[in-house]
Amino acid sequence: MKIKNLRTTRDHITRPHRIRTYKQYFLIVCEDKNTEPAYFNGFAQAFPPDTLYLRAVGTGRDPLGVVQKAITYKQELQYEAKREIDFVWVVFDKDDADINTSKRVRFEKALKIAKEEKMHIAYSNEVFELWLLLHFMDLPAEEPIPRKWIYGQLQEEVRKFGGRFARYNYVHGNVRILDMVDKLGIEEKAVDRAKQLLIYHKGKPVIEANPSTRVHVLVEELREWIRFYHWSPP
Repeated sequence: MKIKNLRTTRDHITRPHRIRTYKQYFLIVCEDKNTEPAYFNGFAQAFPPDTLYLRAVGTGRDPLGVVQKAITYKQELQYEAKREIDFVWVVFDKDDADINTSKRVRFEKALKIAKEEKMHIAYSNEVFELWLLLHFMDLPAEEPIPRKWIYGQLQEEVRKFGGRFARYNYVHGNVRILDMVDKLGIEEKAVDRAKQLLIYHKGKPVIEANPSTRVHVLVEELREWIRFYHWSPP
């Protein structure tokens, strides 16, 4: 989903020279406190100075809590920047919301409020680590995949590279996996695989679309802005 406002559309932004203020502000509010914000903050260094300001923060809350905190963090960043925020994304997991009535209600409410607040949603069903695993392998879309299997398979895929990776132990919440994904995985293939999962589950409620993720949509958006700000005339 792209912002259509003329102020934020690529075709209507003057490509920056050396300026003292940021051209755009990009806020990403995540469910996880460690892996997810570390992953997205890693994109910040790819932007030239004074172009796009990227802030990714973790909350340790459930999907509804993430959306509620995103409203607060947006207000805080607007106060700091003294201007509106161009992009707000929320990143959260389905986890076991499909088998717990109260969690299901909160999950669906999170989707509803995020849309009402014009936030972009990068959900994963079941977990964010699905996106990381797609950097290494294809996954069948026909049957739900439990998160424990994803965690174990991430470890196995890294170990396949042998050498110093042969004894790698995946620990949920440890950001070391991001280095493994960066060194050994292939982002372009992960994007393609994520798109195929969404095609298979097209028309299904988010909570039933296991396995699937929209993290790649956020990643592609960031990559497009990185290319935009690195453009130079021929």
